[in-house]
Amino acid sequence: MVNALQRAGSLLCPGGIIVDIHPTPEPAHLELATKSSFVRLAERLDAGTANGPRRRHAAADEAVAACVSSGTLVREAATEFTFHTLAETVDELLEYLNAKWKQLHFADSDLSRARGDLARHPGSAIAVTERVTACRLRAPLRMG
Repeated sequence: MVNALQRAGSLLCPGGIIVDIHPTPEPAHLELATKSSFVRLAERLDAGTANGPRRRHAAADEAVAACVSSGTLVREAATEFTFHTLAETVDELLEYLNAKWKQLHFADSDLSRARGDLARHPGSAIAVTERVTACRLRAPLRMG
């Protein structure tokens, strides 16, 4: 990832901008989205492997930090926010996640409970919630 950011930074004109957006290492979790709030239902199952999502997302943070500390890029602004992927049914959410996410697993018992919670709360949705970081990176201005 460091190499990709360094390469991208080298292709920018002085003062050019890269916006980096990626999940934080905090694990995504399952929530019930009611009309008034989000209720946490379950934690994702993550084996914590070297190639697992926590490690990949931490590596993305490390790559940005390495490019900033080396002077390849200048961090102008950064923020974190909560991102919800919503669906009307658990099956709809799982279909989307299986197609779009590399690794995301919830216990069958948690998914069953989520189905029951949806049935008891008409008009609610099921969500996978994650923390995301976004930063604006600028290529240094060249003097001289």
